[in-house]
Amino acid sequence: MASPIAEATAYLDKLEADRRAAIAICEEKAEEAKLIAARQEGFQAAMEILAGSISVTGGESHPIKSGGRKRRRDIAQLILRELSFSGQAMTTSQIANAIDYIPERTEAALKRLEIGGKLIRHENGRWAAVIATMAKPNGHPAGARGESLSALREC
Repeated sequence: MASPIAEATAYLDKLEADRRAAIAICEEKAEEAKLIAARQEGFQAAMEILAGSISVTGGESHPIKSGGRKRRRDIAQLILRELSFSGQAMTTSQIANAIDYIPERTEAALKRLEIGGKLIRHENGRWAAVIATMAKPNGHPAGARGESLSALREC
């Protein structure tokens, strides 16, 4: 028969092993929770991007009606979003490829946006989004009205 001290030591060793196993399980669960949170954030970001093109109506699916017209895309908005996200000046063909649209009609939309003051065309034929002027705390404008995102990146 083992001494009471040996039995107590064995019991403490068993408790320590159980404690370490519980900690390992907690660490695994914490890591799993982080991965799930990252997937959740990515999915929420994707839903925000698609919010304009897909309407969510209580999770019910509606059959697609044949013969109906698709909703028209707002090409001007797509162009401005693409130039804003890229942060660089782009050619007409690059923009047309990025928004999956006809180059000739993309050119027409770009010219309308230029007339509206939302885009500028550089000498090399590249288009860039115009940054709205904001006042600095001292009251002076932060930049000229014609500044583009790519011009600021060159600084």
